[in-house]
Amino acid sequence: MGRPSGSRNEGYDDRREALARSVMPRLIADDGPRASLADLAVAAGVSVATMKHYFGDRTGVVVAALRLLGGQGTPWVESIKRPSSPDLTTSLHDLATALSMAWSRFGVGRVVGAALAIGIHDKEAGPGTVDGVLEPLIQALEARLGVHAAAGALQLGDDELRLASLAFLSPLLMALLHQHELSGAACRPLDVPVFISRHVARFVRAWT
Repeated sequence: MGRPSGSRNEGYDDRREALARSVMPRLIADDGPRASLADLAVAAGVSVATMKHYFGDRTGVVVAALRLLGGQGTPWVESIKRPSSPDLTTSLHDLATALSMAWSRFGVGRVVGAALAIGIHDKEAGPGTVDGVLEPLIQALEARLGVHAAAGALQLGDDELRLASLAFLSPLLMALLHQHELSGAACRPLDVPVFISRHVARFVRAWT
Protein backbone atom coordinates (compact mmCIF):
# COMPACT_ATOMS: atom_id res chain seq x y z
CA MET A 1 0.00 0.00 0.00
CA GLY A 2 1.32 3.45 -0.87
CA ARG A 3 2.01 6.12 1.68
CA PRO A 4 -1.06 8.28 2.47
CA SER A 5 -1.10 11.65 0.71
CA GLY A 6 0.66 14.31 2.76
CA SER A 7 2.50 11.84 4.99
CA ARG A 8 6.26 12.05 5.49
CA ASN A 9 9.02 9.54 5.04
CA GLU A 10 10.36 7.87 8.15
CA GLY A 11 13.27 9.94 9.39
CA TYR A 12 11.97 13.11 7.72
CA ASP A 13 12.53 15.31 10.78
CA ASP A 14 16.04 13.97 11.37
CA ARG A 15 16.94 14.54 7.73
CA ARG A 16 15.52 18.05 7.83
CA GLU A 17 17.54 18.91 10.94
CA ALA A 18 20.69 17.45 9.39
CA LEU A 19 20.23 19.60 6.29
CA ALA A 20 19.63 22.71 8.40
CA ARG A 21 22.82 22.03 10.34
CA SER A 22 24.77 21.48 7.14
CA VAL A 23 24.08 25.00 5.87
CA MET A 24 25.18 26.78 9.06
CA PRO A 25 28.81 27.28 7.96
CA ARG A 26 27.57 28.80 4.70
CA LEU A 27 25.18 31.15 6.48
CA ILE A 28 27.85 32.52 8.81
CA ALA A 29 30.38 33.07 6.02
CA ASP A 30 31.09 36.70 5.11
CA ASP A 31 28.48 36.63 2.35
CA GLY A 32 26.22 34.16 4.13
CA PRO A 33 23.25 36.50 4.57
CA ARG A 34 23.15 36.87 0.77
CA ALA A 35 23.41 33.15 -0.01
CA SER A 36 20.69 31.96 -2.38
CA LEU A 37 18.70 28.76 -2.03
CA ALA A 38 20.95 27.26 -4.71
CA ASP A 39 24.03 28.25 -2.69
CA LEU A 40 22.59 26.62 0.41
CA ALA A 41 21.74 23.47 -1.55
CA VAL A 42 25.36 23.25 -2.73
CA ALA A 43 26.55 23.67 0.86
CA ALA A 44 24.23 20.86 1.95
CA GLY A 45 25.31 18.64 -0.95
CA VAL A 46 21.77 18.17 -2.26
CA SER A 47 19.60 19.53 -5.04
CA VAL A 48 17.44 22.63 -4.86
CA ALA A 49 14.43 20.34 -5.23
CA THR A 50 15.47 18.47 -2.10
CA MET A 51 15.80 21.71 -0.15
CA LYS A 52 12.35 22.79 -1.32
CA HIS A 53 10.94 19.43 -0.28
CA TYR A 54 12.18 19.83 3.27
CA PHE A 55 11.93 23.61 3.76
CA GLY A 56 9.67 25.06 1.08
CA ASP A 57 11.91 27.99 0.21
CA ARG A 58 15.10 29.83 1.20
CA THR A 59 13.43 31.47 4.19
CA GLY A 60 12.39 28.08 5.49
CA VAL A 61 15.99 26.86 5.33
CA VAL A 62 17.33 29.97 7.02
CA VAL A 63 14.77 29.96 9.82
CA ALA A 64 15.40 26.27 10.54
CA ALA A 65 19.16 26.86 10.71
CA LEU A 66 18.81 29.94 12.92
CA ARG A 67 16.63 28.08 15.40
CA LEU A 68 19.29 25.40 15.68
CA LEU A 69 22.17 27.82 16.18
CA GLY A 70 21.39 28.33 19.87
CA GLY A 71 21.71 24.61 20.41
CA GLN A 72 25.18 24.62 18.87
CA GLY A 73 26.51 26.55 21.85
CA THR A 74 24.46 24.77 24.50
CA PRO A 75 27.32 23.82 26.89
CA TRP A 76 28.71 27.36 26.74
CA VAL A 77 25.28 28.94 27.13
CA GLU A 78 24.56 26.62 30.06
CA SER A 79 27.78 27.80 31.72
CA ILE A 80 26.49 31.38 31.61
CA LYS A 81 23.67 30.40 33.94
CA ARG A 82 26.06 29.48 36.75
CA PRO A 83 27.87 32.35 38.53
CA SER A 84 31.62 31.91 38.53
CA SER A 85 31.78 33.61 41.93
CA PRO A 86 29.32 34.63 44.65
CA ASP A 87 30.72 38.14 44.25
CA LEU A 88 28.54 39.95 41.69
CA THR A 89 31.32 42.10 40.22
CA THR A 90 33.66 39.14 39.77
CA SER A 91 30.91 36.99 38.28
CA LEU A 92 29.86 39.59 35.72
CA HIS A 93 33.43 40.51 34.84
CA ASP A 94 34.23 36.84 34.25
CA LEU A 95 31.14 36.47 32.06
CA ALA A 96 31.83 39.56 29.94
CA THR A 97 35.47 38.56 29.48
CA ALA A 98 34.48 35.02 28.46
CA LEU A 99 31.93 36.38 25.99
CA SER A 100 34.51 38.73 24.48
CA MET A 101 36.97 35.86 24.06
CA ALA A 102 34.36 33.51 22.59
CA TRP A 103 33.21 36.31 20.31
CA SER A 104 36.58 36.89 18.68
CA ARG A 105 38.26 33.50 19.00
CA PHE A 106 35.52 30.89 18.75
CA GLY A 107 33.10 32.33 16.21
CA VAL A 108 30.34 33.64 18.48
CA GLY A 109 30.60 37.08 16.91
CA ARG A 110 30.36 35.67 13.41
CA VAL A 111 27.23 33.74 14.35
CA VAL A 112 25.54 36.70 16.06
CA GLY A 113 26.52 39.10 13.28
CA ALA A 114 25.23 36.82 10.53
CA ALA A 115 22.02 36.08 12.42
CA LEU A 116 21.32 39.79 12.86
CA ALA A 117 22.07 40.52 9.22
CA ILE A 118 19.68 37.76 8.15
CA GLY A 119 16.91 38.53 10.62
CA ILE A 120 16.62 42.32 10.63
CA HIS A 121 13.50 43.56 8.79
CA ASP A 122 12.48 39.98 8.00
CA LYS A 123 9.23 38.95 9.69
CA GLU A 124 9.99 35.25 9.27
CA ALA A 125 13.75 35.07 9.80
CA GLY A 126 13.69 37.70 12.55
CA PRO A 127 11.96 35.47 15.10
CA GLY A 128 14.45 32.72 14.19
CA THR A 129 17.29 35.07 15.12
CA VAL A 130 15.55 35.95 18.37
CA ASP A 131 14.74 32.37 19.36
CA GLY A 132 17.92 30.74 18.12
CA VAL A 133 20.61 33.31 18.91
CA LEU A 134 19.58 36.21 21.15
CA GLU A 135 17.17 34.61 23.62
CA PRO A 136 19.53 31.81 24.69
CA LEU A 137 22.03 34.48 25.80
CA ILE A 138 19.42 36.71 27.42
CA GLN A 139 17.74 33.89 29.30
CA ALA A 140 21.03 32.36 30.42
CA LEU A 141 22.06 35.70 31.92
CA GLU A 142 18.63 36.01 33.56
CA ALA A 143 19.36 32.71 35.29
CA ARG A 144 22.79 33.90 36.45
CA LEU A 145 21.44 37.20 37.73
CA GLY A 146 18.60 35.34 39.41
CA VAL A 147 21.11 33.40 41.51
CA HIS A 148 22.76 36.65 42.59
CA ALA A 149 19.37 38.24 43.29
CA ALA A 150 18.32 35.29 45.45
CA ALA A 151 21.52 35.78 47.45
CA GLY A 152 20.69 39.45 47.98
CA ALA A 153 23.45 40.82 45.76
CA LEU A 154 20.99 42.46 43.35
CA GLN A 155 18.02 44.64 44.20
CA LEU A 156 15.38 43.87 41.61
CA GLY A 157 11.75 44.89 41.52
CA ASP A 158 8.96 42.76 40.11
CA ASP A 159 9.68 41.55 36.58
CA GLU A 160 13.05 43.35 36.46
CA LEU A 161 15.24 40.28 35.93
CA ARG A 162 14.80 40.42 32.17
CA LEU A 163 15.36 44.18 32.16
CA ALA A 164 18.61 43.72 34.08
CA SER A 165 19.77 41.03 31.67
CA LEU A 166 19.10 43.27 28.67
CA ALA A 167 20.72 46.24 30.41
CA PHE A 168 23.92 44.26 30.91
CA LEU A 169 24.09 42.49 27.55
CA SER A 170 23.06 45.31 25.21
CA PRO A 171 26.09 47.62 25.62
CA LEU A 172 28.42 44.63 25.57
CA LEU A 173 27.00 43.21 22.36
CA MET A 174 27.04 46.65 20.75
CA ALA A 175 30.69 47.15 21.67
CA LEU A 176 31.71 43.75 20.29
CA LEU A 177 29.74 44.19 17.07
CA HIS A 178 31.23 47.69 16.70
CA GLN A 179 34.82 46.48 17.06
CA HIS A 180 34.69 43.17 15.20
CA GLU A 181 31.83 42.58 12.76
CA LEU A 182 31.65 46.27 11.76
CA SER A 183 35.47 46.71 11.80
CA GLY A 184 35.20 49.61 14.21
CA ALA A 185 38.61 48.70 15.59
CA ALA A 186 40.07 50.18 12.40
CA CYS A 187 38.36 53.58 12.63
CA ARG A 188 37.28 53.98 16.27
CA PRO A 189 39.22 51.49 18.41
CA LEU A 190 37.93 50.58 21.83
CA ASP A 191 39.92 49.06 24.68
CA VAL A 192 37.49 46.23 25.30
CA PRO A 193 38.95 45.04 28.66
CA VAL A 194 38.74 48.59 30.02
CA PHE A 195 35.21 48.92 28.64
CA ILE A 196 34.21 45.66 30.33
CA SER A 197 35.59 46.76 33.71
CA ARG A 198 33.80 50.10 33.56
CA HIS A 199 30.56 48.61 32.26
CA VAL A 200 30.48 46.00 35.02
CA ALA A 201 31.24 48.61 37.69
CA ARG A 202 28.44 50.91 36.49
CA PHE A 203 25.97 48.04 36.22
CA VAL A 204 26.72 46.88 39.75
CA ARG A 205 26.33 50.42 41.10
CA ALA A 206 23.00 50.81 39.31
CA TRP A 207 21.48 47.50 40.36
CA THR A 208 22.65 47.04 43.94
